[in-house]
Order: sequence, then C-alpha cells, then structure tokens
Amino acid sequence: MSNGAGPGAQPASAKTSAAVADLAQRMRGEDVPLGAIVAHLKDRGFGIFMILFALPNAVIPGISFILGAPVLLFALQLAAGRGEVWLPGFLRRRTLPAALFEKIAERTEKFLIWAEKRVRPRWVWLVSGRAERFLALYIAIAAAFLMMPVPFGNALPALGISFISAGLIEKDGKATAVGIALSFLGALYIGAAFILGLGAIAALLARF
Repeated sequence: MSNGAGPGAQPASAKTSAAVADLAQRMRGEDVPLGAIVAHLKDRGFGIFMILFALPNAVIPGISFILGAPVLLFALQLAAGRGEVWLPGFLRRRTLPAALFEKIAERTEKFLIWAEKRVRPRWVWLVSGRAERFLALYIAIAAAFLMMPVPFGNALPALGISFISAGLIEKDGKATAVGIALSFLGALYIGAAFILGLGAIAALLARF
C-alpha cells in the first residue's frame, strides 16, 4: 500500500505492511509504549495509525477503550488539518503488553497485505479536499461508538474505520464507502443495544 498525499497519508518508499512488520520485529518480546509506535511510524500519516489502533478491536476483545481513545484523537487531529500525529504524554506512556502488541501487529499486517493487493485510486472525489476532514469527523464518531462497552459491538466500527483509513491512504473512495457503511451499521447496532439495555435496567428497577 502506498501512502498517498495530504495529512491522511504521507509518501514512503516501503509498503506500509512492511513497516508494521519491521516494528513488530524490533519490539518482539518487549512491552511497547504507544509513544514508541508513533515514533516509528510517524512519517506514514494518520491513516496507518487509525488502522493499527482500530482494526484489532474487531478480533481481540476487551481492548476497545485502550485503543479507541487514540483513534478518536487521531481523527480529530486529521479533521483539524494537523500535519503530524500527536499523543499527549499520558497516552504516549501507555504500554501494550508484548503478547497483545504481537497480536495487534500480526492482524494489522495481514489486513494491510490484503488491502495492498486490492485498494487503488478511484472515486477520488470522496477522499479529497474537504471531504477528507468530514471523513475524519465521521471516524471520530465511529471511534466513540467503538469505545462503548456493548457485547459484540466492536467489529463493525473497527472494520469500518480501517476501510475508511485505507481509502484515505490510497485515495480509494470505494473502499471508504464500504467503511462508511460498515461503521454506520455498527453504530446502529451499538445504539440499539444500548437503548435495549437501558430499557431492561429500567424494567428491572421498576419491580422494586
């Protein structure tokens, strides 16, 4: 996967999947601070970070709050037109256990390899200019839903954010459209589950 242009992605000579594989190799067996991930991949733009932190939520339970907050922050920075990825000190110091990071890197690398073979520039109008900032705000909303503690609610927003981000990297509006649909369905599911949960709690409390 090349890295496109603009704040969503910056040019780089090597494939993004190779950069993630290199990071995983360097950090093998070590707990990994989020700041170390940012330092290693900072020249690759916001897209790779949003994939790296969002995608694992689709397959690894219990990490949505840890990884969802950086996705939300990255998306807001992209929407504001910031040129570089930034994390506050308390998040930079947040450490991922070695085993967890290896799982995250493995799943991200597999997704990127898959995407590198399929994603290409098309429907460029959907991922260019002001549209990029609107998409970033959409990702921020999806990330907020991703962080909600709803059973089985992480997969669709996580995949949606990953597809949108891949589309931003490669200027592929079609991939982005798929991501928009997935994250919207995920938000509907989470919203419905949340409302049903509140209704069940209210009905239970009414019995007392």
